[in-house]
Amino acid sequence: MRFLTIISALVASSAIVAAAPAPEKQAPAANCPNGWTYCGECNGTSCKVGLSNHACEVGKCTVQSGGGDGKPCGWTEYIHPNAPPTEGPVTCPGRG
Repeated sequence: MRFLTIISALVASSAIVAAAPAPEKQAPAANCPNGWTYCGECNGTSCKVGLSNHACEVGKCTVQSGGGDGKPCGWTEYIHPNAPPTEGPVTCPGRG
């Protein structure tokens, strides 16, 4: 009887894990400020774009630095004619 309970729990938990979607690359936004290709909002100390948090590489998202939750942040994707695209630094509004 205990064996059936353990097997049932394993089957149920594997169905929950299998239902979690894989993370996907964000699509460029059409109306980002500052000419950014990808944009989001400050969320604590990071820049939240879609469902992903990205560390600030230029500036900060903290209130003390002039940023703060909800302030715009983002980065630009640079397209090169004979090379794969590269992404610029994640730029946040505060002094950093």
